[in-house]
Amino acid sequence: MQKRWLFRTITFLSLVIISACGTLIETDNPNQQVEPTVTPIPTAPAAAKPTYTVQRGTVQESLVFSGRWLPRDQQDLSFEIAGTIRTVNVRRNDTVTAGSLLADYQIDSLEDQLASAQLSLQTALTNLESGDEDTGDSVTNAQFALADANINLQSTIDSAPWTNVVSARQSLDKARVDLDNAERDYNNALGDPSADPSSVDNAYNAVQSAKANLQSAQTSYWSAAQSYNNHQYNVTNAENNVVQQEVNLQNAIEGGGNASQIQQVNEAQLNIDQIQGDIAQSSLFAPFDGVVLEVNVSPGTQTAAFDTVMTLAIPEPLEVSANLAFNDTQQLSVGMIGTCELMNQPDTAVQCVVRQVPLSNRDADQTVRVAASLNEIPSGQLIEVDMPLDVRDDVLWLPPEAIRTFQNRTFVVVQSADGERVVDITIGLQTDDRVEVETGLNEGDIVVGQ
Repeated sequence: MQKRWLFRTITFLSLVIISACGTLIETDNPNQQVEPTVTPIPTAPAAAKPTYTVQRGTVQESLVFSGRWLPRDQQDLSFEIAGTIRTVNVRRNDTVTAGSLLADYQIDSLEDQLASAQLSLQTALTNLESGDEDTGDSVTNAQFALADANINLQSTIDSAPWTNVVSARQSLDKARVDLDNAERDYNNALGDPSADPSSVDNAYNAVQSAKANLQSAQTSYWSAAQSYNNHQYNVTNAENNVVQQEVNLQNAIEGGGNASQIQQVNEAQLNIDQIQGDIAQSSLFAPFDGVVLEVNVSPGTQTAAFDTVMTLAIPEPLEVSANLAFNDTQQLSVGMIGTCELMNQPDTAVQCVVRQVPLSNRDADQTVRVAASLNEIPSGQLIEVDMPLDVRDDVLWLPPEAIRTFQNRTFVVVQSADGERVVDITIGLQTDDRVEVETGLNEGDIVVGQ
């Protein structure tokens, strides 16, 4: 029994020694790789999904755009004849008074002609002073010249183009009425859901045709008016010629010079008057006190008759003028009410109303004009306009991020005491921050976001 216990003890000690030696051998071996200890990394808990509460309130879709605060009453200015710009005396935003010279043409040749005509007049006057023809002949010639002058005056009066002016004015008034009717028909066609595209297109073409007719009638009226003005000028000259011939006759009777020389003086003076008239048409003057909004020409520019060279405006009142894309202008209509404020200054917000919109994307002018009462705001400032397009009051709404879509299905995940459940919904008006919920939810429901 004692021997068996001793044998077990020796065996155990031998195993311990062998194990220790093996450990020392492994430790002393530098090439021996020790297996790393695996330390488990704890998994972070999943982030909680956001939740949203179904609320009742207002969902409003608005068109927000910016424009310049500019004078409302503007007038395009142009020359009545073609020419080349010599000088431009104003710049944008300059204030001018009525009668100020704004720009003029290159008139060097006219100025040379004027100098030559003035020299001819001086020569004719010198010849008149030194004339020594027989007084009897001078009186006879003067009498014939006076008779011719009277005939010319009567002929000039009889050729008055007044009927042309009246006819042109009537045509102009009719063209304006036709344009108003065409624009009304076009707006009615746009607002009629049952109108087919061809009828809308025909109505638009009618508007364009009416505009062209109005422009033609305006040009005809200007031409007729100019002809009448020229006629009045000719009548005045003929009257002056009669007076001059009467003076010539009296001078001839008194020995003051012969009729031929006096006629030369008159012709020289008439030539000067004509040249001075051409020079006057080559100058552009301010028709009223105002401020220059646009200048479209510079020295050397070739300009046609009646082309707009600059725009002049009466400083007050002002309104918002904005150039928008056609898709945006189509959402607006005259009379719509919104708010206007100086850019980034909400404390200046006031109510404003759309005053003018373009009819079509084919119109050259795509300007929207908005009337507002922004007191003490200088011209040229940037104004922000917020124009409501559609408003839904007292409706349920959620933020867009709470709503999910898949194929043709629109739904939300509703959180309840029994857990989460998917609910199909019907949505209405959608904006950047709110979506109207028409069916499927109740006020106060909790919706789980994505």
